[in-house]
This record gives sequence, structure tokens and C-alpha cells, in this order.
Amino acid sequence: MSTSNKTEKAKNNPWYPFQNRVFRALWLATLISSLGSWMHQVADGWLMTTLSPDPFLVSMIQVLSTLPMFILALPAGTLADLIDRRRYLLFTQTWMLLASGLMGVLTWKGWMTPELLLVTTFFMSLGVALNSPGWHSVTPEVVTREELPGAVALNGMALNCARATGPALAGVVLLYFGPSIAFLLNSLSFLAVILVLLKWKRTERTESAPPEGFVPAMKVGVRHVRHSPWLRTVLVRTPLFLLCTSSLWALIPVLCNRVYGFGPRRYGILLALFGIGAILGALYVLPRLRRAWSIDRVVTLFWLGFAFCLAGLGMAQTLLQAGLCMLGAGISWLCVLSNFYYVVQSSAPPWVQGRAMSIYLLFFFGAASTGSATWGYLAKFMEVREVFLTAGSVLAFTSLSRFFAPLSSAGDRNLGPSKAWPDPDVASVVPLSHGPIFVTVEYEIDEEDGVAFRAALEKLRTFRYQNGVIQWGYFVDIANPRLYREVYFEESWGAHLRHHERVTSFETEVAAEVYAFHRGEGMPPVFHYAICNQKFPCLATQQTTCRPEPRRYETDSRGVPLWFLDDVGDKYLDSEEH
Repeated sequence: MSTSNKTEKAKNNPWYPFQNRVFRALWLATLISSLGSWMHQVADGWLMTTLSPDPFLVSMIQVLSTLPMFILALPAGTLADLIDRRRYLLFTQTWMLLASGLMGVLTWKGWMTPELLLVTTFFMSLGVALNSPGWHSVTPEVVTREELPGAVALNGMALNCARATGPALAGVVLLYFGPSIAFLLNSLSFLAVILVLLKWKRTERTESAPPEGFVPAMKVGVRHVRHSPWLRTVLVRTPLFLLCTSSLWALIPVLCNRVYGFGPRRYGILLALFGIGAILGALYVLPRLRRAWSIDRVVTLFWLGFAFCLAGLGMAQTLLQAGLCMLGAGISWLCVLSNFYYVVQSSAPPWVQGRAMSIYLLFFFGAASTGSATWGYLAKFMEVREVFLTAGSVLAFTSLSRFFAPLSSAGDRNLGPSKAWPDPDVASVVPLSHGPIFVTVEYEIDEEDGVAFRAALEKLRTFRYQNGVIQWGYFVDIANPRLYREVYFEESWGAHLRHHERVTSFETEVAAEVYAFHRGEGMPPVFHYAICNQKFPCLATQQTTCRPEPRRYETDSRGVPLWFLDDVGDKYLDSEEH
């Protein structure tokens, strides 16, 4: 089947990703595990209220549940990128299985105390924080680019189904069996994920570059996200959305109990309607709009839709009115967050996906926690209805962020490694930790092409920084305006070798546009310079390289590599014009 046919089928059929056997199994495991996690969360808070009447200890359950995410999100994402992701997830899932099982046994035996509950809750949350970035980075590995938008929507549907039904199931379990059984059921739910991971035959990434250190890897991950135009915009829009929408999760129980006068049954109905809305959004609304509208337009529409639903909840008088608002909020929530997730997962190359997702989750949970605390505090001085009306108004105002941070993704770009850069030739052994490394690329262009060449060269800036460059620029020879030199620094020789591995096919296409301006023979010459010091005295005493065998590329009669001609195609002019 051609790529265009696959893309069309993926757009028209929201169930299309389920044809992927691995994704289907992971999705089902995600649903089961998410149900268990929501049951665990409800049982955790309920158990503390029975063990101690102290409101501070009850609130500490929520604090200890979220604190590890802020501390460990980036380190966890870095680990998920540096080591085998499948084995890493098996470790984190086993951690959570044991933590939840321990809580269940201690509660069942009657040994649980408030202090012990706080310790075990923190231990459980450590596993969640370590697991989240790697788990959310699995989907792009197991589905194709055509399947990714639908897969993200289906994952969102699973999570929101669990959000709607998990607390209700927890209520039944607590009523008839107690919190210990809820903890043990959550422990068993991790077995579903572990079994799928054990059967998953993950394709290993083949890299000849030296391994990356943990701290440098974190720095490079932050640098990549900082210089990615797609990831930057989603990190601006996500906190703005979550700061306002968190009012729903923080105050909907108060609104139902104190304002509407609803009991547990009607409160459960409203939560269920939110989950139904998420299902409708994933299966019917989002796939149809995605075919006709851009990501930014879809997000803006449902951003405003959620604002309208928040205001509606503040004005609702009946169950029907509140239910319609929750249904609309569920659709809007799914359509906005699915697009946020899609932008992150489709715009980060494979080597940095864990770190990109970890930074996104850090912004996500930070905004949600801050927003919940803020709206909860305001509810002490305002009527709850007024809080919802205010949150809706602020959310509608923040939709203007589309004008300075429009959303888009690199989903239609090939972010796989191109292997286009030949290995650098060196005359002596350069220590991998030695640096900085100074790299220059020299171009000879026609004077009349100066403006166009500089514009094309500027496009490379983003890619250079994303791949780890710490400083970049270009210069023109003041004695000969036809000669340009692109220069950049890298932290170490090992970092530069990893840069060779990280050049994507998309970057190669952009670079080819720059190289096409070069009028010299063959490709623009590249030079590598290492700083001289006691660690590297600049003595070429050994004729060897840091790699076993440099790659060589076939060239045409002009000395131009064939990969370059393949990428440029008809854009590359014949030799007479060059």
C-alpha cells in the first residue's frame, strides 16, 4: 500500500492504529493500568482520612504524589533515551507493581500508619515519575507516522475513560472490600503492561557514535527543546491552557456538593459524561476536523469550547445543563491535549524523545498543580460559580496566544537519521571528552546570491543548535564577498561524533538548499579544530581515527556525493551553472 493511501486511511478511520498489533496490546495495557492507577489514587486519599483527621496529612498525599515528577521528570526522560527503553520500562513497571503491592499488604495486615502511608505513597510516586517520560515516548516507536495522530487520540481516549470510570470503580471496591484490595488490584494491573513489554520485540537503534554522559545528555535535551520551533510553541500553549482548565478538576467536587447539591451518584454521572465526551472526541470529532483544519485551528476552536463549558458550569442550574457542559468539556479536553501530545511526539527525533516528553510533562504537571492551588485559593474569597466564570473568561482570553505561538508539527517531515555526514578524517587520536571542538564549513557563492544564501543558511541555525551545538554563526571575507564561512562550537569530540549520527533527513534537505549555492568544486569543505592543551598536545603521532572505519560515499564526476544529488533532485543545477 502506498504512503498516500495509508495516510488517507489513517485520517478517515479513527480505529486504523488498532491494525498495529503492538499498539493494540499497549493500548489495552494502558487502559487497564490507568484504571488501576485511578483506583489507587482514590483509595490513597480515602485511607489517609480514616487513619488521621489532620487535614495537613491528607493534603500531603497530593503533594507527595506530584513532587517526584518535578524532581525526576528530566532525569527520567534522559535515562529513557540513553538506555534500552524496553528494559527501562520493565524496571519502572516492576517498581510500581511492588510499591502498590506493598501498600496493599500493609493495609490488609492492619500495619499501615499515617507516616508509613506517606512514605509508601512517595515510593509509589517515584516509580510513576521515572516511568512517565519513557512510557509516553513508546507510541512513536511502535506506529508509523501516518498512524501517529490517530494513535495519540486513542491513547487520550483510554486515559480519559480511566479518569471517568476509575474513581467509580474505586468507590465500589472501597465500599465492599476496602483500600487494601484497591492497592492490590492496581498492583495486578501493572502485570498487563509488563507482559506486553516482555513480548515487544523492540528495534534497537544502531549508532556508531560514543555513548553520551548523563549530565551532558540532559543539557543537550534542554538545548534541543529550547531551539525547536514546534516544541517551544507547545510549551507556551500548554501551561496557559492547564492553568485555567485545572479549575475544573480542583473545584468540580465543591461545585457539585455545595452549589448544585448533588450527591455521589450525580457527581459520578458528570464524571462519566466527561469521559463519554473524550470518547466522542477521539472517535468522531477530532478525525473529521483533522482532515480539513490545521492543528492550530482545531486547538483554538476547542480551547474556546472549553472556556464556554467552564462558564456554563458556573451558570448551570440543573443536571442536564451541567451534564452538557461536562460532555463538551470532555470533547474539548481530548481535542486540545491530543494535539499537544501529537506535536511533542511527532516533532522530536528518536534520540531525544524521552527528554522532550519529560520537559512537556514537567510543564504540564507544573501548570496543573499551580492552577489547582490558585483557583482553590480564590474560592476562599469568591463564590464557586464566580470562580468558574472567571476561569472561563481567562481561558478565552489566553486563546489569543495562537497569534504569537501558533501550533504546528514536524509530523510530515522525516526525522530519522540520514547518515549523510561522512566521518571526519583525523590524523591523531582525539580523546572523546576533549573540547571544545571548532568546526568550519567554507562556501564560495556568486555575489548576487548573497541574500538568498544567507536566508538559507539561517535555516540551519535551528538544526545545529538542536543537535548540540553550543555556539553558531557565519562570516564573510571582507576582502572577497564571495567567500563565506559557517562556524560552530561543540562541547567535545564525542559530542561532535554524536552530531554526525543525529542529522535527520529533514535537516539534510534543508542543508542541500544551502549547498546548492556553492560554486566551488565538489561539496563545501569542512574543517575540524581541537583546542590544544596538556590533554591534547596536537601531536599527530598515530595515524588512526576514533571510529573503526570511516564511511565513504560515491561521488559523481564533479566530486559531489550521490546522497546530495538524491536529496536535492531537480533543484540541483547542472555543472555549467555551478
